[in-house]
Amino acid sequence: MRATAGRDQHLQFHTSPPTATALGESDHLVRAMMAVLARQRPASTAEALRMLRRGYPDIPLAMRIAAMCAGAK
Repeated sequence: MRATAGRDQHLQFHTSPPTATALGESDHLVRAMMAVLARQRPASTAEALRMLRRGYPDIPLAMRIAAMCAGAK
């Protein structure tokens, strides 16, 4: 992906540690995504990621991957 001339590209990092509430919400979301994968039974990792991206578009990729990894155990 190329940067557009004259456009600032800044990455935003959250420096504060997650709160207990945020961790609880994360756990709930990961479990919900695991349930979707268990019901749908995607044929491949790519299909699973695509399915989670469609169902949870605002959730970070890292959480979608965590759900896939947790479901694989």
